[in-house]
Amino acid sequence: MTDRRLSLPRTRRLLTRRQFDSTMKDGRRIRDEYFTVYARDNGFEHGRLGMAVARKVSAAAVCRNRIRRQIRESFRLHQHALEGLDIVVMANTRAAAAGNPALRAALNTHWKRLAH
Repeated sequence: MTDRRLSLPRTRRLLTRRQFDSTMKDGRRIRDEYFTVYARDNGFEHGRLGMAVARKVSAAAVCRNRIRRQIRESFRLHQHALEGLDIVVMANTRAAAAGNPALRAALNTHWKRLAH
């Protein structure tokens, strides 16, 4: 019973290498101990998310998937405040050792900075 307005359809995701590269090259960068976030205006009425959690962050797929789920859910809940932005979130190695509440708090801080 998910609310369709809060889903994360394909149109809300960055899908191609060109989209990722353009956002990382032309966008502004915000960093903290867990994430590096790139963002740029996309010319649409909705935000789009791309994420990269490399094997370097953790060899365990379970850990990488946990980080991806936290990024995706946090973006999904805050997408109304991030309209018109392409965002790429890259996890840093310290994210693997962090708990879910710490990851969500870090992402919430990034979203607040980008929304202004």
